[in-house]
Amino acid sequence: MTMKHDITSGKAVEMRQRAEEQLMSEMSEQGVRRTEYETQRLLHELQIHQIELEMQNTELRQARDEVETVLEKYNDLYDFAPVGYFTFDSEGMIRTLNLTGADLLGIERSLLLGRRFRQFVAEKARPAFSGLLKKVFTCQGKEVCEIELLKEGQSPLFVQIEAVAAASGQECRAVIIDISARIQSDFDLAARAAELADANADLEAFNYSVSHDLCTPLTTISGYCQVLSELCKEQLDESSKGYIQEIYEGTLRMKRLIASLLDFSRIKRVNIRREVFDLSDIAEGIAAELKLEVPDNRVSFQIAEGITGRGDIELWRIVLDNLIGNAWKYSGNCEGTVIAFGVTEVDGERACYVQDNGPGFDMAFADRLFVPFQRIPGISVEGHGVGLATVERIVKRHGGRIWAKSALGKGATFFFTLE
Repeated sequence: MTMKHDITSGKAVEMRQRAEEQLMSEMSEQGVRRTEYETQRLLHELQIHQIELEMQNTELRQARDEVETVLEKYNDLYDFAPVGYFTFDSEGMIRTLNLTGADLLGIERSLLLGRRFRQFVAEKARPAFSGLLKKVFTCQGKEVCEIELLKEGQSPLFVQIEAVAAASGQECRAVIIDISARIQSDFDLAARAAELADANADLEAFNYSVSHDLCTPLTTISGYCQVLSELCKEQLDESSKGYIQEIYEGTLRMKRLIASLLDFSRIKRVNIRREVFDLSDIAEGIAAELKLEVPDNRVSFQIAEGITGRGDIELWRIVLDNLIGNAWKYSGNCEGTVIAFGVTEVDGERACYVQDNGPGFDMAFADRLFVPFQRIPGISVEGHGVGLATVERIVKRHGGRIWAKSALGKGATFFFTLE
């Protein structure tokens, strides 16, 4: 830095001398005599001018140093950026690139200049790259494509290229991003999804097969229980009759569980039919069936009229059968039980609800409601939890959602949305 300053100062002195000589020469040619005062004034002005020049030189040196610092930072940012930067001409010739771009191709930067980028593109991806260049230089807009590059000794390298033409129209600037990890992840996810789909299909087929195979012996057992009760009722004591009844009721519970499992397993496979139907009418029918089964039960129903929906009527029958049936099961032994079915608006969305004024449940355990084989603490009524899981599947398959609100001793309300 000192040497540069000395050189600059020397130039300023030389410039002053030359300027003074030139001025004296001009004055001599014009026959102008210079007085001592004029000479002193001229020297004074020259000295001021020299100081001004030195100040300008200092400022220029500072500006140059700042530019060099900024340029050094820019070069570092350019070369060591996490993406490759390339400049191509219209033929795809590499004019400039950063170190990251050279590293992507696995070749020294100096050896890449002047070479066609196309030779590093996989054969099947070359039409896509050529199309990208054509669009960039034709449309003068940003273009994007994903292609596979060749990199000797390495796994396939997948990149995303984003390119835009320069203002001159003679070249384009491109950003090349390594997306190999994302592509591999997509491949892995797709393979995993296929495996899970196969596993689920096998599981559902197994569930369906086993459920049907179980129904046959259960039917046999329940049938023999009825035969024994009828034919041998005179020979059986009360204890034996009780045992047979327990066996019979156990087979009925098992059949209901199998039916629930079959419903649960087939929901994702069944083709949904889209038709308009009357939900109120379905709810009325379910209420009538429940009253017929237990005529002494003093539960009253309040079912709003004219509630319609659109979807698969048989699946929605399963939804209401479970929701109204659960309200009956959990609240039926309470005095003055009322089960209501209606429609309301929740956050600007139409939602149907099934409500009861029974014992309710603790909302802290609400996340267990729609999980198969999960029970909520404090509920003594027998159940296996598959019904509500099936309901959730049906509602989701119709593009809706289901949730519940409750409090201990204050009943429960199940809401669901539908088309």
